Amino acid sequence: MQGIITFKGKEKGLEIYLDERSTYPVLREELMEKLKKNQDFFRDSDTRVVIRGKKLSEAQRKELRRVFSMDFGIRDVIYGDEADLMREAELKIEKPPVKKPEPDEYREEVELVSGAYFDAQSIFINHTVRSGQRIECEGDIVVLGDVNPGGEVIAGGSIAVFGRLRGLAHAGCSGRKDVCVAAVNMCPKQLRLSGRVVTFPDREETGGPEVAEMRDGKVVIRPVSVK
Repeated sequence: MQGIITFKGKEKGLEIYLDERSTYPVLREELMEKLKKNQDFFRDSDTRVVIRGKKLSEAQRKELRRVFSMDFGIRDVIYGDEADLMREAELKIEKPPVKKPEPDEYREEVELVSGAYFDAQSIFINHTVRSGQRIECEGDIVVLGDVNPGGEVIAGGSIAVFGRLRGLAHAGCSGRKDVCVAAVNMCPKQLRLSGRVVTFPDREETGGPEVAEMRDGKVVIRPVSVK
C-alpha cells in the first residue's frame, strides 16, 4: 500500500491525493492509519484539507468528512472538484490592489532569511513539529515553533524555524539553488540544501539565529544579526 496516499502542503492548507487505481476500502484504511500516526498534528487543526485523485461517491465523501470531523477535529474538508470551482469563483471577484511594502517594511524579514523569497505556495506551521511528523511543501516553509529530533521539514524553497531546529531540514528539494535554512537555534541532526547533505551528530545549541546557505558549492552556516 506504499504510495497510495500522498500528503502535500499547499498555499492554504493540506492536499491529500488518493491513488485512482486503489479501491475505496483500501484507501480508507491507509488514510486512517496515516492520520492516526500524525493525530497530534491534525487534531483540532484549522487547516483546510483538499482531497484529490480517486473519484468518490457522495456517500463515501460524507463518510470521510464525518471521520475527519469526529476522530480528528478537522471540519474544513473539501474535494478537488469543489476546490476548483471555489478557485474559479474567487478569480472572478475583483480584488483591490495590494499595496507594495516600502523597503523598510520588510528589511528585517529579508535579512533573517538571507534574501530568500516566500512565494504563493508558502505555508506557515504555528506549532512544534514532533518526532515522526513530516511537513512537505512545494514552496517555502515557516515554522513558528521547534522541529524536534525525528521531525522532518522538506521544502522546494527555503525554510525558516522560529525556534530550535533539531530534526531534519531539506531546502531546495526540487533542485533550486537559491535557498537557505534559517533557525533561531540551529542544531539539526541533518541538513540538506539542494543536493548537499550535512550531518551534525554533536552540535550543541547556538546562542542566536543562524542561516545555512550555499556558497561556491558548499554549505555555509553563519550567524544572523537581526536589528
